[in-house]
Amino acid sequence: MRLFIPIAALVLAAGGFSSPAAASPSDPTTTSTTTTTATAVNLSPAAATDSYWTPERLAAAKPAPYLGDSLGTAKAETPGDARFVHATPPAGVHTAASEWVTNGRLVFTNPGVGDFICSANVVSSNNRDVIATARHCVADVGAGKVFQNFRFAPAYNRGNAPYGWWSWRSAGWRIDDTGPGGDNAFIVLNRGGNANAHVQDVVGGSGLGFNWATNAYAHAIGTPGATDYAVWCEGQPYNGPSGGVQIPNCNGLSGGASGGSFIVNYQADGSAVQTASYFGSWGDSYFAYYRDVAWTVYNGAQNA
Repeated sequence: MRLFIPIAALVLAAGGFSSPAAASPSDPTTTSTTTTTATAVNLSPAAATDSYWTPERLAAAKPAPYLGDSLGTAKAETPGDARFVHATPPAGVHTAASEWVTNGRLVFTNPGVGDFICSANVVSSNNRDVIATARHCVADVGAGKVFQNFRFAPAYNRGNAPYGWWSWRSAGWRIDDTGPGGDNAFIVLNRGGNANAHVQDVVGGSGLGFNWATNAYAHAIGTPGATDYAVWCEGQPYNGPSGGVQIPNCNGLSGGASGGSFIVNYQADGSAVQTASYFGSWGDSYFAYYRDVAWTVYNGAQNA
């Protein structure tokens, strides 16, 4: 049986983000754009984000909703050279970075609308602070709105955050592709968690692949609101519309799993290489594949 999930498709409005934009008292971020990417910098102190997320707000947050009624227009992106970022184990630990630990719950606020949940994954980076997620979990590009109050807990399980929570300092996402295939984003976290440390030092970081072949056997992991813990599926992917990839009959990745990891080279110790992020279901489960512009967003995040 196939599970059909509302597609959280976003439609880019031309000039939806100014470059740069000054923050207003109600918008504690600054945004800037290039022709292909957008970046937001958080101006609020980490303590403000941490205090916002009371137990009541965390419990009431809902899966990120459907934000538009168009699939947008896909950009024809010619794959570039393959890139590989090696996984990083937790600091001082000789075990690999397990996807079951690096994946977790992302929460955020859509100003004037409400609080929502997605999924995200810690990925290996120079600054040791980067998580990968979906663009529609970071911004409503059609409305020119950046979400706020991002907070992440790796290995989240039914309200339990064993390593603590991390707040955000910046985020980047694609704006060149209005289709689901461009639904890539990366968030840079502050030091945090139970040990006030870089998240990668605590749980490790998954490897990353850009412009990799799309036909390798794959697994997908996300944290749906329906279960409130990580679930997975696996299968032989195929090329889907708008430049993405799909896994057939990938049941379980319902609302709240958006932004979860599409991984290849999965090993018995739980380590793997992430090559796409979960968008939603388009018949079969659909993932936004990492190509050159996704690399540009990631590279900016890992050096922020």
